[in-house]
Amino acid sequence: MSLTEKITDLDTFLAYSVALEEEAADRHDELADMMDVHNNPEVAKTFRKLAHYSRLHAQEIRDHSQGHSLPVIAPWDFGWENMEGPETTDIGAVNYLMNTAHALKIAMANEKRAHDFYFGISRDSSNPEVQALAGEFAEEEKGQLELLEKWMAACSDSEDEARFDPDPPLRG
Repeated sequence: MSLTEKITDLDTFLAYSVALEEEAADRHDELADMMDVHNNPEVAKTFRKLAHYSRLHAQEIRDHSQGHSLPVIAPWDFGWENMEGPETTDIGAVNYLMNTAHALKIAMANEKRAHDFYFGISRDSSNPEVQALAGEFAEEEKGQLELLEKWMAACSDSEDEARFDPDPPLRG
């Protein structure tokens, strides 16, 4: 069953949307913690900032959900295309030597996938309410992507360079 077939009503759509943003925020915090452990505070700061924005968006959705009865969906029942929400970073995409430009590139890919998720629902849902709200959320994700593009343009790091590790791990 496709996600469009699962998301037939506004309450289910809102439940998916909250989960999408909360999963993204949690993953950004996990990545920030990893960067802190590896003494990469600048990238940790970027991931924490991204987590903050995801939590703000999740709160906006929860505020929009006032008066609705959102279903409780078990994590394994969401049926995301890649086992995790569209805006959740693949943990394998990060490296302890990454720089801020790398983190922003990952975040931009997340926002693009979230936009595509919402846009697909707005296009394919049979429910006009879901279509309209999904369209609004797709536009918000597009705006977030544009913001990240501005951050990237102002970033002094290059995607082509990694941080130097004076004490790299030993390989046997």
